[in-house]
Amino acid sequence: MKNKKYLIVDVRRFFLFITAVFILISLIINVIFAYSKAYGSIQTQGFKEYYVDNGENLWNISLEYMPEGYDVRKMVFDIKRLNGMDTSFIVEGETIKIPIYDN
Repeated sequence: MKNKKYLIVDVRRFFLFITAVFILISLIINVIFAYSKAYGSIQTQGFKEYYVDNGENLWNISLEYMPEGYDVRKMVFDIKRLNGMDTSFIVEGETIKIPIYDN
């Protein structure tokens, strides 16, 4: 059998092709891993009613009540969803529900 030898005629086109193939493979791998993320199942035990004081915001309240190792952004989202809120705006004197999780 003869060994075939390939000759690169246009170096610029060759590297452009290799770069395009690399980008395509990277995009395919990225899409596969982006859609395969699964979230843990922390079950909600219930909620606690919380009276909002002057100067408080959802971020600080979330930091106070979130379970260890929980993402604060997810906790803010959970509070907003539990209270049917569209925004993170809260006012003094308002009573909101805080989800309580079983660790």
